[in-house]
Amino acid sequence: MATRVTQLRVLQAALELFNAEGTAAVSASRIAERCGISKGNLQYHFPNKRDVIFAIFQLAIGEMNAGWYRDHLEPTLQHMAAMFVRQLQLIVKYRFFYRELPDLLRQDPLLRRRYAENRERRLKVIEQFMQALADRGLLRLPHDARRLRSIVEVTWILSENWVNYIEYQDREMGAGTILEGYAAILEVLRPYLCADPQRITEESSCTIERLVPQIAPEACNAAISMIQRGAAEPALGQPA
Repeated sequence: MATRVTQLRVLQAALELFNAEGTAAVSASRIAERCGISKGNLQYHFPNKRDVIFAIFQLAIGEMNAGWYRDHLEPTLQHMAAMFVRQLQLIVKYRFFYRELPDLLRQDPLLRRRYAENRERRLKVIEQFMQALADRGLLRLPHDARRLRSIVEVTWILSENWVNYIEYQDREMGAGTILEGYAAILEVLRPYLCADPQRITEESSCTIERLVPQIAPEACNAAISMIQRGAAEPALGQPA
């Protein structure tokens, strides 16, 4: 069997086990058994579990690199909602990593550095997307670059932790809970949004419902109402 094929089988098996049980509970022997190879063969490709985790994170980065760096070419409200859905879908796919993120980064300096490099690259691209929205007249961005970075970082923190937040409440990730998270993103951006509130509501909710097939109507309706209420209120410091 080709080396790359074996490596991908190992990573897929490890990803399934890590997501289901966590990294601490899964041994190299379990991973080898799941993908039908010997432990020695596994260690030939990945000498230890830390190498497996690092390689899985590289797969996640590969997915980002494949299509996440052209967002500024689609500076629309619909695409902004699609970016949020895309981020959550990737987090769910690589669930264990984001669930255990602080510990994994503390344990592996190389992983920590690679994560930081990817994070910085993503933040810069999101700033570029925000600037493209401003160029389209959809946002009023602050002139201070530090304030823009702060806005982007808040949306990043919210996006990266929304799945954890929903999981802590024993709730399912679906269109309704994704809409709730997006409502929080819009709340952060509300002082800077120029678009019509009704348009924001309609375009974001339609995009998310289209991209997330498992829709719970009552949850979606509640989340849409939340977006509508937030968009209808004047931003702080602005006249009603």
